[in-house]
Order: sequence, then C-alpha cells, then structure tokens
Amino acid sequence: MKVRFVKAYKSYAVGDADAFPEAEAKALIGIGLAEEIPAEKPALKGEKAAAAK
Repeated sequence: MKVRFVKAYKSYAVGDADAFPEAEAKALIGIGLAEEIPAEKPALKGEKAAAAK
C-alpha cells in the first residue's frame, strides 16, 4: 500500500511517499504519520490522448 507522510518519521520527510506492507501502512495511518495514496485507475483509450493535448 502506498502512503504519503504527513509528519517526519525516521528517514522520511513530510511529503515523501513509499510502499509498505498493508499492516505497516495501516499502522502508520492509524497513528497519524501518513495518509493513503489512492490507487490510480487505468486510463480509458481516449483519456490518454485528451490528457496529452
């Protein structure tokens, strides 16, 4: 699970993002050190072309 840190923690600064095992990520979120980064949805065929313009 990808998380973004909202408070400095060990070697991570505020705004850093990294992937963690789900249990560890939920613990970091639970104690207020990080927030979950939502999974990206795959773009539909026409969306990539429209975004590139």
